[in-house]
Amino acid sequence: RWQRGAAVAVALLMLCRCHVWLCVPCPSIVRPSTLRAVLWDIDGTLVHSTTIALRGTNAVLRAEGLPEITEDEYHEGTRYPGPRRMAYHAYGNPDDPRGAALSKRFEDLYVKEVSSETVPLCHGLAELLQDLRAAGVRFSAVSNACGEYVRSVLAVNGISQHFECQFGTDDVPEAKPSGVGLLLCCQKMDLPPEQCIYVGDAPGDGLAARAAGMRGVGVTWGSHSAEKMD
Repeated sequence: RWQRGAAVAVALLMLCRCHVWLCVPCPSIVRPSTLRAVLWDIDGTLVHSTTIALRGTNAVLRAEGLPEITEDEYHEGTRYPGPRRMAYHAYGNPDDPRGAALSKRFEDLYVKEVSSETVPLCHGLAELLQDLRAAGVRFSAVSNACGEYVRSVLAVNGISQHFECQFGTDDVPEAKPSGVGLLLCCQKMDLPPEQCIYVGDAPGDGLAARAAGMRGVGVTWGSHSAEKMD
């Protein structure tokens, strides 16, 4: 289990504007003087995307003659990377190999729907990013969505230039909950993991942070409550 608290500097900034659940993998804390970078998840963390994600998922399911899902079912499925999520929704088994083809169709639809209206920044995030940048904190993004989607989301929100790495699941060797993508960011940014924090909204985000040896902040405005992220 992660410990909850309010010791990490980035969380203190977040708490000024939003409700967050702070998770750290060990009792030690990240001191403000050692925080160099925040790595971000995209969906449900940086941006609100449930509407287009649910619409795209159901469009793929309908085309296959499969039952559509509810919003709650969509949120439950976000604990899995794309192919496993689609397999879970379509066949009730995240390990069904047919999920990969469904995920590709979903991604093709998803990217086309990206705009500042369909994937707006979550409330308070624009100001938070500005505050962190003013404090000298650097940014990157690691998502289980495809890389084209990640880069499109950052671009339409006018923040691409602030994100040094913009990785989707097709840009890294392994999807979350593996920590490989986060470690690749650290390598590219020339920073040790202990000087970084990963912010996400799903159980796999916390596992990825722990696997990479960095602290994690779990936000509760996305797909999962604090209890489900334990």
